[in-house]
Amino acid sequence: MSFSQIALLFPIFVTFIWFVSFLFSRISLRNPRFIMALFMGCAFITFLSGIGIYGDALETYRVVYPYVFFTALVLFPLFYIYVLQIVNPEKISTKLLLHVIPGMALVFTSFTLYVIMMNKAEQHFYIQEFLLSSNPPENAHWKFSLMKSTDRLAKLLYIFSSIIYYLLTYRLVNSHQKRIEDYYSSLKGVSLNWVKVISIVFLLALFSGISVHWFHRIEVLNSPVLSSVPFLFLGAFFAMVGNYSNRQAIIIFPSEKIDESETEGVSVKKEILTEEIDRKIETETPEIPPGLKEKLENYIREYRPFLNPELKIWDIARDLNTNRTYISRLINQVYGQRFSTFVNHYRIEESKRLMSEPGTQNYSLTVLASMSGFLNYSSFVRAFKTFEEITPNEFRQSIFDTHQ
Repeated sequence: MSFSQIALLFPIFVTFIWFVSFLFSRISLRNPRFIMALFMGCAFITFLSGIGIYGDALETYRVVYPYVFFTALVLFPLFYIYVLQIVNPEKISTKLLLHVIPGMALVFTSFTLYVIMMNKAEQHFYIQEFLLSSNPPENAHWKFSLMKSTDRLAKLLYIFSSIIYYLLTYRLVNSHQKRIEDYYSSLKGVSLNWVKVISIVFLLALFSGISVHWFHRIEVLNSPVLSSVPFLFLGAFFAMVGNYSNRQAIIIFPSEKIDESETEGVSVKKEILTEEIDRKIETETPEIPPGLKEKLENYIREYRPFLNPELKIWDIARDLNTNRTYISRLINQVYGQRFSTFVNHYRIEESKRLMSEPGTQNYSLTVLASMSGFLNYSSFVRAFKTFEEITPNEFRQSIFDTHQ
């Protein structure tokens, strides 16, 4: 078995495992896990077709060849739809199927030219003399030339759609990150920052895939590097996507029902969703209610809500008998911060107070982080360094040195 064959088995194994993992999900366009199953399934079929070439199984490749036009071209649109489901689930509709039209058009063309218009012998002739040959016959039937042109078009569309959907997905994630920072004090489980974290692997996988499509197939087959490295990057990318998406919260902004007592200056009935009220307030009453700043500060001093690691802006709005839009606007405009930063400031001050007390000297920083309202130790360290420009350990050591 050659190195390129071993490298190909890596993404095949990864995508198959994650495909099976996500397969038993509710079949719905609104279910992110179902879309992830489709994403991994299409990737698995795309990589599986490579066995036909790299495993010297041309008969297998002859059968699956026309269908790979579809599976390869819908990969990045499916990933975009997956992210869109998490960021803006209300935008999920059957209109999203428009994103797979290029793949449908190419597979229809390839099926017509290759499956319907060619017999088995002609299919073998096309693959060996046109697809895998650097010098195709000049006077062959037009259907072979047209099929080869369709193959080239598929390559260009793959490159184009990969770049476009990568940019669209990255833009979605950026807007989402800003949004959740205004609503959640702890971002674990609701953050899509992992998409940005794996962007380097994504780009390596993207451009390595482009390089494979750019060169002629026979050149790729004859080069161990061209035929192996892209599969390693792609395998790593799909492994990371499967791992992170498996832990990703499905519903980011759950609908919340409120009573009339939970709003201020707006007459609403029960059973109205929070988001609907927020939009009404944003358009009809944009001013921050007088005295809300004082109410918020008194509430934080008295009830210390920041100690709740799962604190959300809706919780504060409910307790203050107002709306989250007012709270968000107050924190943004008056304090110049996002909600998560605003809450973490109080948590850091609480952690500093705890570390300064003699009775906590034997407490671990992990315990102190939990006592201060942080969901985990890593979030505590990141926030502490952001506010204090030193680590919690360094701060604690400075207190110890002062008392020596």
